[in-house]
Amino acid sequence: MKKKTLWIAAVALLVIAVLAVGLIVRNGQTAREAAGAVTLKTGGQALQIPLGELDQTAFSGETVNGKGERFTHDYRGVPLKALLEDRQVDLSAVSTVTVTAADQFSAEYTIDEINEKGKVWLAVQVDGQGVEGIDPGTPGAQMVVFGDPNSKRNVRCLTEIETKP
Repeated sequence: MKKKTLWIAAVALLVIAVLAVGLIVRNGQTAREAAGAVTLKTGGQALQIPLGELDQTAFSGETVNGKGERFTHDYRGVPLKALLEDRQVDLSAVSTVTVTAADQFSAEYTIDEINEKGKVWLAVQVDGQGVEGIDPGTPGAQMVVFGDPNSKRNVRCLTEIETKP
């Protein structure tokens, strides 16, 4: 009787271990799939934007870090205004856009800044290299703002873009 109970316990533990490993693997795959996308929250909806589907344009510009050092980089990506328009966002109903990184760092841009040609971009490549996501080797995106006195509003590991009235 004891042997039978031990076998049942062993089989039950094995089943639990297999289920746990399966759950961990599934969650890891979901996170990696989400790493190649950005969520757009607008008008009460949440839309996934796969980064690979963006109609990318080459652009370049100068950014300034907190020490006042200037850097010029070559990028590939899309203007934030074009991204929003492509997703049929009514820009006349938007006053600000908040973007959030994987670590919850966020920055806000006014609609005037978004409408200013060449000011606010979503970049997927910097200097010929893909922008990395939160996990090494995964695709990611970053917001780039030109004309700021420092790069505090440049957001890396971008996960969410939210429009606000």
